Amino acid sequence: MKGLKLILPDWDDIVDANYDFVNEKHSEGYLKGRYMHGARIWDLLGDEVIDGVLISISAIKRDKMKKILGAGGARNFLRLPGKMQLIGDCGAWQYRDKDAPPYRVDEVMDYYSRLGVDYGVTLDHIPFFGNPQERMELTFRNAVEMYKLWRSGNYKFTLMASVQGIEVNHYVKFMDKLYNVGYRHFAIGGLAKRNTDFIKALVSALTEYVRGRSDVEKVHFLGVTRLSIIPMLSELLNHVNEVSFDSSAMLRMAWTREVGNYLTTNGKAYTAIRVIGDNHDVLNALRLYDKGVLSLEEVIAILRNYLTKVGQVHYLPYYEALLRDTPWKKCSCAICRTVGIDVVIFRGNDRNRRRGFHNVYVFKRLLESGKDIRFINVKVNHSINGDEAASDELTTLLKKASRVLIITNCTDEKNVNWNAVLNLLRSRGLKVPSFDIELEDTYREVLRRFMKPAGEMYGGSFRAVRNLAKAFRRLGKQVDVYVISARYGLISEREVILPYNATLKGLDIDAIRNWSKRLGLERRLMELVGKPYDVIIVALPREYAIAMGYALRRLLNMDNAILILPKSIIEDVKDIKAKVMLAGGLTARLKYIKRLTKALNSTGVTLDRWLL
Repeated sequence: MKGLKLILPDWDDIVDANYDFVNEKHSEGYLKGRYMHGARIWDLLGDEVIDGVLISISAIKRDKMKKILGAGGARNFLRLPGKMQLIGDCGAWQYRDKDAPPYRVDEVMDYYSRLGVDYGVTLDHIPFFGNPQERMELTFRNAVEMYKLWRSGNYKFTLMASVQGIEVNHYVKFMDKLYNVGYRHFAIGGLAKRNTDFIKALVSALTEYVRGRSDVEKVHFLGVTRLSIIPMLSELLNHVNEVSFDSSAMLRMAWTREVGNYLTTNGKAYTAIRVIGDNHDVLNALRLYDKGVLSLEEVIAILRNYLTKVGQVHYLPYYEALLRDTPWKKCSCAICRTVGIDVVIFRGNDRNRRRGFHNVYVFKRLLESGKDIRFINVKVNHSINGDEAASDELTTLLKKASRVLIITNCTDEKNVNWNAVLNLLRSRGLKVPSFDIELEDTYREVLRRFMKPAGEMYGGSFRAVRNLAKAFRRLGKQVDVYVISARYGLISEREVILPYNATLKGLDIDAIRNWSKRLGLERRLMELVGKPYDVIIVALPREYAIAMGYALRRLLNMDNAILILPKSIIEDVKDIKAKVMLAGGLTARLKYIKRLTKALNSTGVTLDRWLL
C-alpha cells in the first residue's frame, strides 16, 4: 500500500505488560529481563501502529549486540512483526564530533548482515560539525565503495545511499551523483537540527529532482518530524515508490513536554496529570473519578489541594479540561481501553511510555487519513482561585533586591552567519570549535570578525534570560549574568567568545564531572555565589546543573536563591531553603523565566504558587 511510512527509532522503549498500577509493582518476568519479558509498542498496539523500526549501530552497546546476535538478528530480538521494515544506519549523530566515523565500510556491511536489516544506510558523516566538504565527499566515497561491495556480494538487504549536505544544492548534487552510481534508494541525513524552512526547501528541490526519474524506489528522511512538511512529503510520494521518515518525537513528547503531552485524533493535546512522591490519595481519587464514584468537582477539589501543596497550581486549568473531556474513554487504542486513566497520569516509565505509544498510534492514524495534522493545547479558561491578586514573598524579594546574579547555560543557537563561518574554517583546514579549548588562540585569529560578547552570541532560549536581566536593570538593579559554557566553563555575558558547537547534553555524570574539574567550574562557582548578592537565579537543564557540583548544594541552602531545575536534580536533597521551581525541560524553564520577568514588569502578580 502506497503511503508515507512512519519509522520509529529503537531506543529501548519498553514497558512491563503486566505492571501493577495500583501497587506500582513490576511483574516477576519483567524484573528478570525487560528485553525478554518487556513489551514494545507493537506488542501492545498491533503490527499496524508503525511501519518499521530504525536501529543504529552506534547506539547498540556490546551486551545488547550479544543478545541480538544470540536471538538470530534484530528482528527476532525485537519480536518485530514480519510486515514492518527494519532499517539500519550508523547513527552519525553519535560520532558527529569525531574526525572520522568509527567504522570501516566492510564492518558496516557485516553489521547489517548480522543484524538482519531490510535496508542498510551507507556510512556517513554529518558535515556541519567538521570540514563540510571533506565530510560530504567522505560520505559519497563510502556510498560508492559500499555499492561495489553490495553488488558483488550475496547480501540480503537493500542498500540505501546516505545523502548529506550543508546547502540544498549540496543534497541535490550528491543525490544525482549517487543516482548515476546506480542507487535507487536514498536516505537524507543531517536534518534533525535544521530549521523547518530549510527542510521545506530541500524537500521541494528533491521533489523537482525525482520528478523526471520514474525509477527512484525509496526516499527516507532521517530524524525528521515537522508537521508542516508532511504535505510536501506526500507530494514527493507522487514521484517515487515510497517515502518514509523516522522520528521518536511523538513518543517522547509524552514525558518531555510540560503540557499537551496526550494527543487525540481530533487534533487536541491534553496535559497528563503529574503525581509526584507518595501522594497515593491523589492516585486513588483519580481512579475513583474514572469509575464514576467521584464527581468532577470533587476530584478537582482534591487536585487543587495537592497542587497547592507541591507548588503546581498553574497546571489546574489543563487538568480540569482533561478530566472534563475524559479523552482516554473515547480512544480506541488498546492502551487506553486497558489501563484507563493511568495513561494520562504523568508518573514513571510504565505510564509515560504507554502514553507515548498512544501518541504514536494517534499520529499514525492521522498520517493515514491524509488530513492536515495540527494539535491545540486544551485548558479551561478561568482564573485559579483568585491568587493573582495575592501578596507574594517572592515578588517582593525580586523587587527589593539591589544586586542580582543570574546563572544559565549556553545554547545551541548562536547569532552568527554559520555558512560564512564554515566556509572560512574550511579554507583554513579547521573544523567547528567544540571542546578543543587548547586551540582557542588559533580560532581567535581565524574567526576574529565573528567574535562577540557572550550575551550577544547566544540565541534561542538565552533571549528569555536577556529579557529578565533587562527587567531588573530597568528597575535600577545591578545584574551580573554568567553562563556555563560547554567550551569555556563559567563566563560572564560580557566576555568575548567564538561561535562554537559544544554541549554537555547527552554526557554521562563522570564525563560531566571530569569536564567541570578540568575547567575549574565548581571552584569558580563557589567563589561567585559567595559574593554579596541579594538574589541569585539559576536556570539550568540536568547536565549543566550536575556540573555545578557542591556549588549547587550550597545554593539549595541559601534562602535568597531561586532555582529553576529538573526534579531529578533535587529529589534526594533534604531541608531545602532555596525557592525551587521544577522544570523538566526547556519549555518549562522558559515559562518560569518569563514569569519572573512578568513579575518584575507588573504589580500584583504572585509567584509563590509555582514553588516546590
